Amino acid sequence: MTLWSATRMFKRTSTRFSASITQWLYMNCRNRCFSQCSASMRRGSRALAWGRRMLLCAVAVTTSYVFIDYATAQSITRSMRALITTARVVYMYKGATPETSEERSNLHRAAALSLLNLCLRNEGLYIKLGQSLTAMNHILPWEYIDVLTVLLDRAPVVPLDEVRRIIQEETGRSCEELFVRFDPNPIASASIAQVHRALMQPSDPIQSPVEVCVKVQKPHIRRQVFWDLQTYRFVLHVLGAAFNIPVAWMKETVVEGIRREVDFSIEARNATRIRQDFADRRDLYVPEVYGDLVTPRLLVMEWVDGVKLVDVVAVREQFDEVKVLQTVFGAFGDMIFKSGFVHCDPHGANILVRPQPYPMEEEASGKSKELRQPGGRCCNPQVVLLDFGLCCPESERFRLEYALLLKAMIMQDMVTVRKIVYSWGVDDEKTFSTLQLRRSYASLHRRNCGEMTREEAMHMHNEERERIMNVLKREEQLPCELVLVGRSIDILHGVNRLYGGLVNHMRVFGRRAVSALGRLNTYEDIQLYLTHLVGLSNGNAGEEAIPPCCSGKLLSLFDPTLEHQRREEAAAVLKFRSGVTAAFRYRVWEGIISLLMLFQFELALLFLDAYHMFIRWYSKVFEVSIWNWMDARWQRFIKAGCCGKKENKFYSIR
Repeated sequence: MTLWSATRMFKRTSTRFSASITQWLYMNCRNRCFSQCSASMRRGSRALAWGRRMLLCAVAVTTSYVFIDYATAQSITRSMRALITTARVVYMYKGATPETSEERSNLHRAAALSLLNLCLRNEGLYIKLGQSLTAMNHILPWEYIDVLTVLLDRAPVVPLDEVRRIIQEETGRSCEELFVRFDPNPIASASIAQVHRALMQPSDPIQSPVEVCVKVQKPHIRRQVFWDLQTYRFVLHVLGAAFNIPVAWMKETVVEGIRREVDFSIEARNATRIRQDFADRRDLYVPEVYGDLVTPRLLVMEWVDGVKLVDVVAVREQFDEVKVLQTVFGAFGDMIFKSGFVHCDPHGANILVRPQPYPMEEEASGKSKELRQPGGRCCNPQVVLLDFGLCCPESERFRLEYALLLKAMIMQDMVTVRKIVYSWGVDDEKTFSTLQLRRSYASLHRRNCGEMTREEAMHMHNEERERIMNVLKREEQLPCELVLVGRSIDILHGVNRLYGGLVNHMRVFGRRAVSALGRLNTYEDIQLYLTHLVGLSNGNAGEEAIPPCCSGKLLSLFDPTLEHQRREEAAAVLKFRSGVTAAFRYRVWEGIISLLMLFQFELALLFLDAYHMFIRWYSKVFEVSIWNWMDARWQRFIKAGCCGKKENKFYSIR
């Protein structure tokens, strides 16, 4: 082969090899581009499919949200507002470190404004919950009370057409068929109901028409109550976890109590029960309930004219306010310690005052005019109770132990106090006494049993917070009744404070407690009595005493098991009272012991009364007379050096 042939063959081979390489590169690049395009197309179609699915899910969620929110009267939206507000308030307190009183006040006011806006926007049960906070004026900062007081007068009004429709649905008859006259303008609009005044013809056609009070539930409450209470449960759980506050022991009782307030048939039964308990009292009155016009959403009661207790100026002009407050505290002392069935919403708007009515023969003789003071004020008033939606039935064990607890705290018998509170799962009797008496144990030890000031409450809160947490450590053993009975006493303290703390509530409650205990003077006497009741109930005298209410379980006070237990206790009490027999010598000795104990207790109450009157006189003289006599230099010296700031002066009775 020549050189030329070899060169030609090499060129031909190189050309073919280059063409093969080029073709291979072209095909490889084309395949790669095609596969990448296919993958991109596949990814695009897959993303499009997922986008469609997400869009469908969003449409389904939005549609479900709108439908459920409409079906539950905007309960989902209301719950979201509540959760957002709760998170905001928790963040405000957790993220802020106020160093001055002004910064702390601004923080409280900002949190209170958030709660106010939530209650005003959500309405319904939220307004009721906000109103309940205003009754805690001895615990909450004054900024909360100042801001949330607006809720007492801001409940919305339902149109008359809605009211007529609800009455038609509940009774099957129109307003014209039921009432001779129906006032279209409501006389009061509360958080869950609206009240109208009407004229009704009694069942007996001979009788003249009577004025009645028609309470109609607002339209959306029945659909909102479930969601609102579930949100309330969750909010309580969040607040308890965020601020380390035990709330489980009271959560179920509070929630069930609010649910019962929505059912007006339960309110009618409560009113009838309290009316029967105080039927023999002329200084206390409960309006009559017309049972044939009572449904879960409608309540018709007797109309009563009177002055609201919250109207301090009008009450002082027309009545003896001391006598009025003594009647109120005495009535609630009888409920707590004697009848065992307590009205738990006694704020000033639910209590009326009127002159005590007399039979016609006494009215003709002019006796009612003789019972007026020279200034024209009625010195024999009658207190009228309203709104029985929330009432607390007490067990026999709690009623007696709570009465003995109050008596022991007044007598400084800390051994008995320790026995009672230990059976309730509390190890620190001093802190528990502080919580029950609403003042520090140190002031109790000094025999200072007047009203606790806000400064004392804040001082108590700052010093004893950890001890209070320890008190509630074994919350499952605490009696369920403490929640509602404590609420009732708190509200009464607020009413007493409106009038300047005129009544020494410890004296009034103490005498009712001693009267309710009777011959049961010690903790052992009560346990023996409870054991005997169990024996009467079961037919076995050797049974153990009645177990504490809710012992070992976080039950609601209105749980059917506990209601059945209270009914059995009531039957056993009636059987015990009907069969009480004892030897004459034993009865005489027992009576002597009871008289001695009563004499000792009355001496303690006399000391408390004297101390209460002295503090009122001293505070009045010091603040008005002596303070005005001092020149400005001495006043500045006393403020700065002796008494501290003005708000830290001694206001033990206000």
